[in-house]
Amino acid sequence: MGKAVVQREPFRCPVKHPSSKGRRYTDALGRSLYAVAISTKADNISDCLSNVRPDIKLVKSYTVDCDASSNQCTGILAVSKEAKALYVAYKGSSFDKQLLAEFMHGLAAQLGAWEKFESEEAGVITYFHLAFYRLFVESGMKEDLIDLAAKYPNYRIWTIGHSLGGSLASMTALYLVKTGSFDASKIRLVTWGEPRTGNVAFAKEIEQLIQFRYRVVKKNDAITNLPASLDPNTPLLTASMYERQPLFYRYLVHYDNNMKRGDPFKICSLSDDHACRNLALAADFSDHTSYYGVVSDEFVKAECPPSMLL
Repeated sequence: MGKAVVQREPFRCPVKHPSSKGRRYTDALGRSLYAVAISTKADNISDCLSNVRPDIKLVKSYTVDCDASSNQCTGILAVSKEAKALYVAYKGSSFDKQLLAEFMHGLAAQLGAWEKFESEEAGVITYFHLAFYRLFVESGMKEDLIDLAAKYPNYRIWTIGHSLGGSLASMTALYLVKTGSFDASKIRLVTWGEPRTGNVAFAKEIEQLIQFRYRVVKKNDAITNLPASLDPNTPLLTASMYERQPLFYRYLVHYDNNMKRGDPFKICSLSDDHACRNLALAADFSDHTSYYGVVSDEFVKAECPPSMLL
């Protein structure tokens, strides 16, 4: 008799990232999209976009109370005729009550208290679930996007965001495909500093349905290791524990540096980050607010000059 062969779940096996033009991540692409994402922090989003990405025009901004403490979440719709693209961009977390609320809900999620997200298996952190439906669905943002896409039927749709905004962006991308609102080939997902948004089933669905997807992480960004998860390959992790824990989708784009122009990055082939970066060091909050070597608040205060970022 032959030797027994251990069959690994395909989701736990390495998958090489796309390398063809139009499918790959580049530093220039990341910077250009990040400019749109952090424009959501500006008091005048339209002026910020006009300065840093003059090809992009703001269509509408949306702000809602996204939790019981009246913390606000903001998202925008924008269009670029030059790039033939629509943008759904979300603002990141504020470093006070909102971040604490995210963290506490994340701890609950670690114990299996997931909110179902458009399926029986896929679940997300309660805070993100509430914020998403209030901001994207109930505010009219979803319907406005559908109307906008009807006006520009051949445009790609970029769902982007930083921090909490990254979680909302990943949920938006999955929602748009699962509800049949858009064909998956039109959707592009890029986030920065995204925490673990959902459970294993959520991560699997993202990978199955969203082909263009990248999570950018700067060095030791603390938020990107919240809520914490066990290494999927640890022998102590039972199948039941594995399914309940929070997990990232691939592809991680990791800059183990200050993200200055020309700095290298690596793209991870695994579905979580344990084998691709030292998560024990992921405790730096300053890395969370300084992607591409630019402190986001300083960028907005300076009125979004392209020389700082692009």
